[in-house]
Amino acid sequence: MFTKPVILIILLILFLAFYLVIRIGAGKKKDIEDSKSMTRYLYGVRILILILAIVGIILWLLL
Repeated sequence: MFTKPVILIILLILFLAFYLVIRIGAGKKKDIEDSKSMTRYLYGVRILILILAIVGIILWLLL
């Protein structure tokens, strides 16, 4: 099995990959800046990933 630090690194890499895939799929930076709904969408994605990361770290601490 993996050790605790390796599990934390894997979790953080997965969250980063999740955000990057959504960000790249959203389009070019100029298109995102021009679209208010896209800006709010990416803000919501950041909040969701932050909440998931906090829950992941809490669960990691309880291992």
